[in-house]
Formats: sequence, structure tokens, C-alpha cells
Amino acid sequence: MRVRILISAALGVLAAGLVAPRQARGQLGLSSRSPSADSAPSIVSPASPRAALQSFLRLAEANDWEGAAEYLSIPAAERDRATQLARRLKTILDQRLALDVRAVSGAVSGDTTDGDIGGDRIGVIASANGREDPVRMVRLAAPSSGGPVRWVFSQATVGLVDGWFDNLGAPWLRERLPRTLMREGPLNVYYWQWIGLGLAIPAVLLVALGLGAMLRTLLGRIARRTLTDWDDLLLEHLRGPFRLWAASLAIEPLLSLLDLNARVGGFFTALTRGLVLLSLFWALLRIIRLAQDHVANAAWATGQGTQARTLVPLLGNFLRVTLAVIALLVALAQFGYPVGTLLAGLGIGGIAVALAAQKTVEHLFGSVSLAADNAFRVGDWVRAGASEGAVERIGLRSTSIRTVDRTVVRIPNGRLADERIETFGERDRILLRTDIDLTYNTTPEQLERIRDALEAALRAHPMVFADIVRVHVVGFTDSAIRINVISWFLTTDWQEFLRIRHDMLITFMRIISANGSSFAFPSRTVYHVQQDGATKVPITGASAPATDA
Repeated sequence: MRVRILISAALGVLAAGLVAPRQARGQLGLSSRSPSADSAPSIVSPASPRAALQSFLRLAEANDWEGAAEYLSIPAAERDRATQLARRLKTILDQRLALDVRAVSGAVSGDTTDGDIGGDRIGVIASANGREDPVRMVRLAAPSSGGPVRWVFSQATVGLVDGWFDNLGAPWLRERLPRTLMREGPLNVYYWQWIGLGLAIPAVLLVALGLGAMLRTLLGRIARRTLTDWDDLLLEHLRGPFRLWAASLAIEPLLSLLDLNARVGGFFTALTRGLVLLSLFWALLRIIRLAQDHVANAAWATGQGTQARTLVPLLGNFLRVTLAVIALLVALAQFGYPVGTLLAGLGIGGIAVALAAQKTVEHLFGSVSLAADNAFRVGDWVRAGASEGAVERIGLRSTSIRTVDRTVVRIPNGRLADERIETFGERDRILLRTDIDLTYNTTPEQLERIRDALEAALRAHPMVFADIVRVHVVGFTDSAIRINVISWFLTTDWQEFLRIRHDMLITFMRIISANGSSFAFPSRTVYHVQQDGATKVPITGASAPATDA
């Protein structure tokens, strides 16, 4: 369950990272600048580069290539190819540049902070020779004198369109594949690339299985030569994480052959990084589980297994929670989110977080306090406040106690640490204490014989704690002579003690009967007085009220 929760959290971070991974932008030739106060005003001017880019994309989506060509600065010699160049530029932007229109300046003057006087760079595209070519828009005056300015793609950018286009979609395949497969499908991915993706998935799985089997065989031979068995268990536990790691490594080189567009390629790049991180933290979780089992087994071997059942799961849960937090921070850092700023923000809002999490922190420290004091262990029978039962689980927040009614009571550790805890599991012997009430018809000689016989019966038991056996007459009550019996029996098993107590009480009854006495019960003596003052024989009855005639 905890592994599934961690995997779900990691995939959630992965999905969030695909929205705007900053590091992926730099690697794929995307614009890494963020909107500034000058380049992203609240009101977008219709004569800004952002408005011109939006108009070009809108016309291209509507297949109005003549209108889209108006936003290209085309040399006179290429005027007859205006619509073709517009179409090719739109394809290039889809395939090689994941445009974020919001990052383009919305001011008439463009972005004045990038050092590009009279122009605005909206991104860069890696050429075939490894050089990064900028995609620029420049500000031009309208043909009519005194008209408004407008923004268009520069002549230098338009001059690179044919070269960029020739490198799209693997030119060596362009000459061999049917034109139908060279058409763009969903997400601006060519149909032949979609077919390649379908073939790449089983190829990645086969590579992962093959690489995993090969390295597992090699490492298995090394592990079998060692004297310990923990390395064999480690190799077995890391099979799943290792396969995921091998699959993540095989994704990028196989997909690089498909030459996907920037947006889809960025998705798979982020997916690869996410899978590598996921395999790493999955392996760490497996190692923590293996170490937890190893420590618990070692503790049982040394006779400290009961304490290990309490401390080892608590420490394992703490390590897993810590690992989940670290994994989240690392994932956010990998996707370009400012973790330092996030931590600083948490420091500023630390007071509010501390107040909100006061009870949670209290219970966490309560669990640490209970573990440090070793107040009880899993399996102990305890009495804490109004609850009594067997301890089933000691968690980071609460402790579960199974009561006699077979219900489970969960007590927060913060409150439990302040309770008076009575632990029955730590006693070394169990007390037998009872009062025996005999009738007043018992003679002193009978009392002596009964007392000696009771003590002898206790001392004769093989499990009695012989150092302390007390059998004494302790008082005279309203209706009985009371004998107090105190002794301990050398057992910690409650069921066994119940059998011992049963046998001893039966033995006490036989001793009292054999010595001519009997058990007393609450009673009153009623005196019937005649009118002349003569007194009759008293009549004894149970709880009979005294009356006068």
C-alpha cells in the first residue's frame, strides 16, 4: 500500500512537471525566458509580437496560408513561395518549438531586456550541425507612410525555414516512406512516428527484460560466492526496480530514432527522468523493508524480538515517510521547480504550519517517547486510562489496542504518553489474593488446622513462589472470621494462571470441609423478646431485619 501511494505521488509530480519543465526547455531549444514586467503586461497591444504570433497561428490553424504569409518578411525572390514558406514554418514550430505564447512580449516595443534591438527572439532551434538558430520576429513599419507598426518573422528566420524543414522527420525515411505516413497526426506527430511509438513500447520492455536478466545472472553468480545471504535477498528484492530503471534508460535512445517534435519529445524526456527517480526510490523502499526484516530477525535471534516488534516497524515507517518527502523534493527540483524558494516559503509560513500540525507533531513525538521509554510492546496486555487489552500496532500517530470484546481502540500517541499505563506483559509472576470467610462456629483449633493446611497446599504447588506465602486470620467481620491468603505463582501466562487459581480454590474448599468448618455468608441474628422480659432462643436468618414483639 505504501509503495502504491509513493508511486501515485511520483506520477502526480511527473504529470505536473510536464506542464512547464524548465530544464527541458533549454535542452530542446525552447525559449527559457519568463515574462517580465515589460514583456508580459496585463494588457496585450495588438501591435505587439505576441499579438502577431497569435494571429499567425490562428490563420495557420484555419489553413489561411495567404493571410499567415503576411506575418513573414519574405525576400522579393521568394514571393511566389510565400504560402509554402508559411506552411513549412508552421510545421517547424509544431515539430521543433514548444511555443509558450504567454512568454512572448505583449508590448509594442517588444522585449527590451534581451539585448535584441528592433527584434524579439521567441525561441531557438537546433540545426543539423549542432548550431542553435534563433527564431526572431522584427518590428516593421506599415507600407503606407505613417501607418502603425507591425511584427513579422525576420528574413533571417524565413531564410532558415527550408533547411529546418529538410531535417524534419528523418530525411532518410522521407525518401522511402509513402506520403500518407509523412502526414501529421494527433499532437503534430507524423503517422510513421505513431507507428514507431507502437513498436518502441514492446522493444523497451524486451530491452529491460533482457538487460535485467543478463545483469541479474551476473550479479547472482557473485552473490552465491559470498558467505552471507543478505546479498541474495537484496538481488531478489531489487528485481522490479531494476527492470523499471533499465526500461527508463532504453526509452530515450529508442525514441531519439523517431525524431519526435519538441512538445512530445519533452514529454518523454520528463517521463524518462521520472521513471529513473521512481526506480531509485522504489529500490530504496525495498532496501528499507529488507533491512527492517533483517534487524527484526537478528533481534529475535538475540532474544530481543519482543522489543524489535515495537521499535523496528516504527523506525521503518519514519524512514519511509522521510524518503517520500525527499523523493518529492528531488522530483520537483528535476522538473525545474524552485525547491529553495519553496523551502524558504515554508520557513516563512512555518508558524502557521506548526499551529496547523500541532496535534500531528504531538502524536509523532508521543510515539517517539513511548518507543524510547519502552512502555509496552506489541502483544503486551496493557491498561491505559479506561482502555484495557492487547497491543496490536504502534504507529506514528496512534496505538491500536484489542479489547476483551474484540473491538479495537485507537489511542493517539500524544494522549497515550500522558496516561497512566499499566503493562501486564512485564510482570514476572502473577498474584493470587483472596479472602476466605468462615462461620463463627469455627473453633480456634479448627482455625489453626485450616490455616496450616492452606499454607501447606500453597507451598506444595510446583509453580508457587515459595519466598512469600501468607495465610493469616486478619479480622472478625459482622458475620465471619476472615482469613487472608496471598501468594505468587511463577507464570506470566494468564490462561495458565486461571487454571492454577481454579485448582487452588477447589483445594481450599476441600480443606475447609475436611476440618469441620464452612463458609460464612452475610446474616443477622433476630431476638424475639416476650412481654415478661424472658428471651427466647435467637433465630438466625439471612439479612433478616431485627424486630421487637
